[in-house]
Amino acid sequence: MNDAMRLVLLLAIVAVGLTAVGGLLARFFDPQRRLMRYLRQALQTEPEGVMLDRGIGKALAFNIEAGRVAILWDKGRKGLVYKMDQLMGGEMMVDHAVLARSYRDEPRKLLDEIPMSASKITLRLIFDNPRDPEFELELWPARHGRGHEYPSPAEAIVSGRRWLTSLDSILRRPAPRMLTKPAPLVPVLPEEEEDLAPPWDEEDED
Repeated sequence: MNDAMRLVLLLAIVAVGLTAVGGLLARFFDPQRRLMRYLRQALQTEPEGVMLDRGIGKALAFNIEAGRVAILWDKGRKGLVYKMDQLMGGEMMVDHAVLARSYRDEPRKLLDEIPMSASKITLRLIFDNPRDPEFELELWPARHGRGHEYPSPAEAIVSGRRWLTSLDSILRRPAPRMLTKPAPLVPVLPEEEEDLAPPWDEEDED
């Protein structure tokens, strides 16, 4: 009887341990948490103005004090890190029409009325980089069977408008002197190391 009780207790402990390990692994490999980890490593500090598309593994964020902007794709395994003065502007497209925009040295286009419905909403950024001049991140709809990032198209538009407002504030600031040299970085991982953090070591070009 005692042996049976010990066996049951041992099995219960093992089951609890496996459940805990499974929960930790699921938490670690959660798309949102993985993208946030990669953004922190890319910016080398806490990301601000985070925008995610977990369905296809895209993300963007900036940090004002660090003077960096990071964009990621391919589940965060690939990306670019720009200096703040390389960010030329951005716009929000709703059903292929630009409803709001903010660019350096250009008048800002405000979103006066928020559409309550839309089939596609995209945030598009423009960089001073001839090889990779733009980056698009879909805010709506959901992709690849995941849940909606936002509860409605209107909420996605509001989030995009808020991000463009932050961008407009950034673009109006004078670029710090130490951040005048363009130096985009393309960190690429081998396929067999897809779950490891990218090598986000920044290098300046002369």
